[in-house]
Amino acid sequence: MSEALYYTEANIACTIILGLILIKINQGIDRQTSTIVLRRMILVLMGYFLSDAVWALFFEGIIPSTQSAMFIVSIIPYAFIVACSYCWFIFCELNQQNKDILSRKGVIKSAVPMIVAILLILFGAFGGIVFSFDESGTLLYGPLYAVLVLVPIGYMVHASIKAFIRVYTQERYIDHGLYFVIGIFPLLPIVCGVLQLIFLEIPIMCFGATLSILQVYLTSLEDLISMDSLTQVNNRHQMQRYLLKKMKTPTPGLSLYLMIIDVDHFREINDNYGHIEGDKALVRVSTAMKEACQAHRNRFFVSRYGGDEFIIIAETEYKGEVNWLSDKIRSSVKILNEKAAAPYDLSVCVGIAEYDYSSPVPIPSLIARAGTDLYHMKHAKA
Repeated sequence: MSEALYYTEANIACTIILGLILIKINQGIDRQTSTIVLRRMILVLMGYFLSDAVWALFFEGIIPSTQSAMFIVSIIPYAFIVACSYCWFIFCELNQQNKDILSRKGVIKSAVPMIVAILLILFGAFGGIVFSFDESGTLLYGPLYAVLVLVPIGYMVHASIKAFIRVYTQERYIDHGLYFVIGIFPLLPIVCGVLQLIFLEIPIMCFGATLSILQVYLTSLEDLISMDSLTQVNNRHQMQRYLLKKMKTPTPGLSLYLMIIDVDHFREINDNYGHIEGDKALVRVSTAMKEACQAHRNRFFVSRYGGDEFIIIAETEYKGEVNWLSDKIRSSVKILNEKAAAPYDLSVCVGIAEYDYSSPVPIPSLIARAGTDLYHMKHAKA
């Protein structure tokens, strides 16, 4: 009896922890679709913890039950696990920029394994093909029990593999931490889930799942802090972290450059057309920068330095590639502005400075060098 009570208390404690995380998420300003899915996943996981706690009380006989009641309280936690893994899969796909996942076709296709598993739970459990109980109340696994286990594992492993791939192909440095956490997320719940199947009376799964959710939440929070909310690129603090890392660990065969991009006559845009239009101009510039950097996403780091200034950290084999990138950004800014039919001209100037590993300088000095080059371009255009 004491083991069942401990099992129940552990699940309730984890439910409370998830409830506190849910409150913090609801109080935040982030209303992205992925955040909404994360909230739903937490709610489903809380449902699993509570239903699992009830199962423990029935399983140990603390709450008297019939065989039918035992089947029902055993079915519900499995249904919650499958639904939770599906929510996690959708959350991962959204964070990995899969825009089609919420389309009608995407939802139907991705939900098929979950629907099959839930139908198997509802109609297969009573027939003994999923699981059953002997006369003494011992849980027995049926021939199709493996299918029930493989569906949630399949959702998580699929998301994990894609996330690890994105760690090495995604251009936004701030996303790397989240993708890495998404990649390792399934490990703890899967290991804990296997151990839970072996040691039914020990509350292992709830602790593993709670720790994983907590890690995802903290990483998402850190990413929000590291991202410029307007332009959706790395912010100044993240740029300094990244640049400091690159200064300490040079990439063989590549040179390190800092490019500073400044919007021409930005104050006039704000004064004549308002700050909202000024914000739109900054978004167009950041979009042009991201599009220009797509060709070599792992070697270009895009960030907003402050106001109307942006910084790109570039690793290239030769300076001509940096000059090409500079020209590409300037032309893309004009094209995007023309497509938007903005009532003003929008252009940028770019300053470039190469970092000399044989004669290292601090970050402010490197930025100052690029700023000097930027001044010369502005002076030439005046």
